[in-house]
Amino acid sequence: MNSFRYIPASNKEIKKIYKFIGIKDKKELFYKIIGDISLIEEKDLSFMPDQMDELSLYKYFSDINDKLRHSGSIPVFAGGGIYDHYVPSAVDAIMSRAEFYTPYTPYQPEVSQGTLMALFEFQSMLASILGMDVVNASMYDGAESLAEAVLMSLRIYRQNRQTVPNAENNKKIKFLVSKSVNSVYIEVVKTFIKNLDIVIEFIDIDFEKGYTDADDLTEKLQKNKNVCAFIVQQPNYLGIIEDLEIIDKIVHSEKYAPSSKPHLIVCSSEPFSFGTITPPGFYNADIFAGEGNSFGNYMNFGGPLLGLFATKKEFIRQMPGRITGKSKDSKNQDAYQFILATREQHIRRQAATSNICTNNSLNALRAAVYLSLCSKEGFKEISLLNLKLSHILCEKLINTGLFSLKYTGNFYNEFVLEINNKNKKKNKKNSASVFINEMMKKGILAGISLEDGGNAVLIAVTEKIGIKDIDNYVKHSIEILS
Repeated sequence: MNSFRYIPASNKEIKKIYKFIGIKDKKELFYKIIGDISLIEEKDLSFMPDQMDELSLYKYFSDINDKLRHSGSIPVFAGGGIYDHYVPSAVDAIMSRAEFYTPYTPYQPEVSQGTLMALFEFQSMLASILGMDVVNASMYDGAESLAEAVLMSLRIYRQNRQTVPNAENNKKIKFLVSKSVNSVYIEVVKTFIKNLDIVIEFIDIDFEKGYTDADDLTEKLQKNKNVCAFIVQQPNYLGIIEDLEIIDKIVHSEKYAPSSKPHLIVCSSEPFSFGTITPPGFYNADIFAGEGNSFGNYMNFGGPLLGLFATKKEFIRQMPGRITGKSKDSKNQDAYQFILATREQHIRRQAATSNICTNNSLNALRAAVYLSLCSKEGFKEISLLNLKLSHILCEKLINTGLFSLKYTGNFYNEFVLEINNKNKKKNKKNSASVFINEMMKKGILAGISLEDGGNAVLIAVTEKIGIKDIDNYVKHSIEILS
């Protein structure tokens, strides 16, 4: 028996059916079912080029669909940790296969080789992107990954301090955190360390440039001897690219003893940036904790997300979560399994490095499929396209005279603009929240308001935004603010 869901009718049979039910053509058929609508006519497709990439083809038919329905999808210029990237159809097609979509935790490697191999490839591709030694098989989300990075750093620091004579064990351990790190991530970190004897101290950002103030970081490191780690985001929450080269030299200064040298924890919510800027591993980052939703996963009103976690090889024993390893079986064939597992459910539960019970395998597999479809060259092209489009929009908005750039530091695909309040009577009208609401009425999600009643807007641009979307953003901004 064949697997066809239906047997297609011939044109002759279709005409017989139309005659039997008393209609002329398919347009009349659909009219009787759902009312008067316009169907795609052949002339609408006559000027299509012979070859189009998938994203262009998707946008083309989406435009036709918008005209038919008299309503369109909203271009998203809001980021702040979750970004609207295009997901190729192949990702959904592959991930809907039962062998990928249904398996749970691969406890039995002998029946889970396919899933484990895909997770191994996910780790390998992320290690290449991040420039880090070891990547695990994923965490829950970016915020939870950062919290686990803090706990991991704390374990290593305490272990090292016990071996140092005359160490100041009675003093509270401090974590220094840049104010440019996503505040939501920091709130999650605070929840994780609430009952621990730990103090968080914040490092100022450069008022003009928007990145971490190196002088303030140096001063606070010199004042505090019990600093476990410094946390910085790359690019930071304001979209600014941090100078990790300078930060590395300050945090990993030779004046610190190896046992008391603070760790450098780098987090990120837009890993596509590492196709354009130098990744954290090249700046001697000890731990990386990030959000991987951009790789083949949808925004979905904020989830599910994908936590990324990486570290140096010497810290692998303190790494939370799972690591998929590759070996050989008795027949000298490739064999995959979870390695260095210290979970609270396992035999070595007393040595567990974390209480994370599973990992986001489905989202990690989506990321693996997505990245394999991208290729190295494609990954760089998408990254560069995000960079270029964001700078085009930024420049066009500033040229209107209605906006000014709040921070002058280099940015990737996200930037902060202040609405110029030239007319004092229009101060309320020109607040960021009012502007965003007015833009929403025009069918554009314009960005994120950084503060209540303020006039600073955080704007993000991805490859899904076209020049037409950018021009519409500028046009409607002029209409609202002029």
